[in-house]
Amino acid sequence: MPRRIASLAAAAVLALATAGCGDDDPVRLTDLQASQGSVASASPSVPPPAPSPSAPAEALDAKAVVDALKAAGLPLTAIAEQDENTDPNDKLGRPGGYTSRASADVPGGAKNGDKYSIDRGLVVEVFATVEDADARSKYIQDTLKQMQVLGTEYHYRAADKRILVRLTGKVKPSQAKKFEAAVTTL
Repeated sequence: MPRRIASLAAAAVLALATAGCGDDDPVRLTDLQASQGSVASASPSVPPPAPSPSAPAEALDAKAVVDALKAAGLPLTAIAEQDENTDPNDKLGRPGGYTSRASADVPGGAKNGDKYSIDRGLVVEVFATVEDADARSKYIQDTLKQMQVLGTEYHYRAADKRILVRLTGKVKPSQAKKFEAAVTTL
């Protein structure tokens, strides 16, 4: 039995070593198994699985989400993508934080609010996991409920639940519904 295992192992190594040599009659493992007296039959080559039709398209980053909302006709100005130097929350690229962040001014937002802040209108944050996005949204909403002086926010989620679209609560509800509708198409 050990001799048979050693022979099969040697045959496998030989097959792998000669696989890329360009020989017109390559050595096949099934040929080597047959020469060793193996009764194993070769199974036909199985093609790789086709991509699932339900697999999500390439993930959007925050700037692409804001650009898509602008293309949908929403009134966004002063669109900016944040980096680690301009992120007002210092969460970009950090554990549990977002992987990308972008912001824009929206009518109804505070024109004199801090640059890149939710006060000016819109913030989009994209996370590595759905759980991180859920935790961020819950943290913000819980904080705003406990400290109502801070105001309110609308939170919308795209089909890719890793995307959190935040809209200042100062925006009129009729305008917020337009944002909600646009986010659902992402």
